[in-house]
Amino acid sequence: MQEISEALKEYGLSANSPINLVRESADNVVYVIGEDDKKILRISKRLSVEDVAFEYEAIKYLAQNGVPVAHWLTTKAGKEYSLVDGHAAVLFDFLTGHHINVDKDNLPTQVQAYSAGAELGRMSNAASTFTSNAPRTRTIFSELERVLSLEEMFVKDFEGGEEFVNQVKEALKFGRAQNEIIGFIHNDYRPSNVFFDENDQVTGIIDFDWSCMGPVVKDLALALVEWSFPDGATEANMALFQGFLDGYNSISNKKWKKDDKLYSWIKFATLSDASTYFCDLAEDLTSTKRIIKSYMYRKFTFFSQA
Repeated sequence: MQEISEALKEYGLSANSPINLVRESADNVVYVIGEDDKKILRISKRLSVEDVAFEYEAIKYLAQNGVPVAHWLTTKAGKEYSLVDGHAAVLFDFLTGHHINVDKDNLPTQVQAYSAGAELGRMSNAASTFTSNAPRTRTIFSELERVLSLEEMFVKDFEGGEEFVNQVKEALKFGRAQNEIIGFIHNDYRPSNVFFDENDQVTGIIDFDWSCMGPVVKDLALALVEWSFPDGATEANMALFQGFLDGYNSISNKKWKKDDKLYSWIKFATLSDASTYFCDLAEDLTSTKRIIKSYMYRKFTFFSQA
C-alpha cells in the first residue's frame, strides 16, 4: 500500500486516504480511494505506459460526445498516469450507479439489454470519428497473432490444438479481408463494465484498457454474445440478443441485421477472446491444462453451428 499512497500524492490526495480493493483480474487491480469524495484507481497488469495516452485521448473524446464515461484525472504535473510497482496507474472520478450480476441463472432484463445496446450504439457513433495522436500497439488481431506465435506448442501439446490453430487462421483471413467502419473500440463491453440507474438506464461505462482502433462492429459482435450468453450457459438467449441489437440499431448510424456477416464477426470476436485464455495457459509453465476448452470457445462453437 505504501507505493499506492506515494502515487496518490502525485494527484494531491492525502497519503492517509482509505484504500479499498474492489476487484482483481488478470488485466488489472482496482481500488476505491477515499470515503466521501471517492476516486477509482486502476493499476494495469498488461497495459504498457506507452499505451496510456491512447486510452486517455479516447475517453476524453467519448465524454465530449455524450458517452457516460468516468472523468480521467491527471497528476499535479499534468501526467495521465503514475506508476505503482512499475505498472501504469490511472485515477478516475467515481461513477454512480450499480452493476448487474449476470450468470447462467441470472440474465439481464430486456430493458437492460436494450439500454446497454443503445449506449454502445452511441459510443460507436462517436468512435467512428475518433483519431489518435498516440496510436495503441494493440489491434483486433493481436490475440489471434499470439496463437500463431505459439502454433507449434498448440499443435503438439493441446488436445484440439491443431483445429484451433486452423480456426484462428481462418478468422485472421476473414478479418483482414473486411472493409468496415474503422474507429475506437472498447473491446470489452460486458455487463461487468456497465453501470445502471434504478430505471435500468446506463449511467457509466468503464474498463477501457483493452481498447484499440479497429472495425467498430467488433464491439457489437462481442457485446451481443456477452449480454445474451453468460459463462456457464449452453446457448444464447436469442430474445436478449435481439433486444441488445435493437437497442444498438436505435442509436447507431450503421444498422446491423442478424445475418451471416454479423455471425462471422461474432465468431471472430469470440475466438479472439478465447485466444487470450489459451495463450495465457500455454505461456504458464505451472499449468497442466492442455485442452482447447473454455466458456468463450463454447460460445464460438455455438455461433459456428448456428
